[in-house]
Amino acid sequence: MERIPAQSPVLGDFGFVALVLLMAMGLALLAVAAFARAPTRTVRAPPAWAQFRFGYAVYALIFLAFDMEMIFMYPWAVVFADIGMSAFLDMLVFIALLSAGIAYAWGMGGLRWE
Repeated sequence: MERIPAQSPVLGDFGFVALVLLMAMGLALLAVAAFARAPTRTVRAPPAWAQFRFGYAVYALIFLAFDMEMIFMYPWAVVFADIGMSAFLDMLVFIALLSAGIAYAWGMGGLRWE
């Protein structure tokens, strides 16, 4: 009976990651090319709308940062003792990313009470 060599699962995993990265870089290059070719034009808001400040993106960023932190903290706290140090490091990276989002929103003035 002829034996067929099995593909290494590590190589298969890295191949999948490489494919996803290749697709992400291709989409990023496509977006850059589309924006480079887009005509530039200046659109002025009507005077009635000019007085309003739309900071929806900043508030959405703050909401996502605090909400996602709490959604993932509860299950993590339940399994932390079973997983150990890798769970701690994973959560440390997660909190660092969310803290960067909060710092960005703070710098944009999203936490200033008006």
